[in-house]
Amino acid sequence: MGWLSGVIGGGLGAMIAGPFGAVMGAALGASMGGGQNQSAGRIGFNSSQQRQAIFFTAAFSMVGKLAKADGRVCPDEIAAIEKIAKEALGLDQQTRNYAFNVFTQAKDSPESFSDYAHQFGELFRQDQQLCDFMMSFLFQVAMADGDLHPQEENMLLEAKTAFGIHESVYQSLRSRFVGLQSSTTSLSKHYDNLSVPSDASAADIKKAYRQKAMEFHPDKIEGKGLPPEFIKFANDRLAEINESYDAIMVTKK
Repeated sequence: MGWLSGVIGGGLGAMIAGPFGAVMGAALGASMGGGQNQSAGRIGFNSSQQRQAIFFTAAFSMVGKLAKADGRVCPDEIAAIEKIAKEALGLDQQTRNYAFNVFTQAKDSPESFSDYAHQFGELFRQDQQLCDFMMSFLFQVAMADGDLHPQEENMLLEAKTAFGIHESVYQSLRSRFVGLQSSTTSLSKHYDNLSVPSDASAADIKKAYRQKAMEFHPDKIEGKGLPPEFIKFANDRLAEINESYDAIMVTKK
């Protein structure tokens, strides 16, 4: 039984303290028109499903705050987030409904982006791969409108600190998502994707590629507690890594 069943069953949110438990409860209430779920407490879930539910809820809670970074959420931002949910993540209708309820509850909640980021950091900081993955997702959402607004970047910097992400990793992600689209920059982005300098040897590039490919293999990521709905996102990231390796190796011939 998946993590969403645990949320819908009503028992999972009650077990999670802090902002994420509150937003789970509010999102569940919104989906039921404020009524009580008669099956509350009857749904079982394991530790992996709990981590998946928290990761998913955290992602769309922080997205809600990012979307309201300039003080309001415009229709274009809503459309961009819906597109990411449907296309980048491939969410089915029920999961999209839950994601949108989390987004709506979080964006208007009294908690700040920093509150959500710090709780995520407390729960996942020991696994930097999942933190890096969340950071990648937040960058993609922030850039959905083609521009990184100053307040959005302030929030991303708060996430960087809360997640314990190294400065070089943050700058690599920033370059990949925000960098200019010239041919020179594109090649630079390929090096950033593999986290290697432009003067790296072919052997070092191959070593970095193998490590990245292993890190972003969907089976490995899901085993760490990534929700299955994010596996499509992981597949896209793996495709990017493969593309970058191929592009760089062409220049080494």
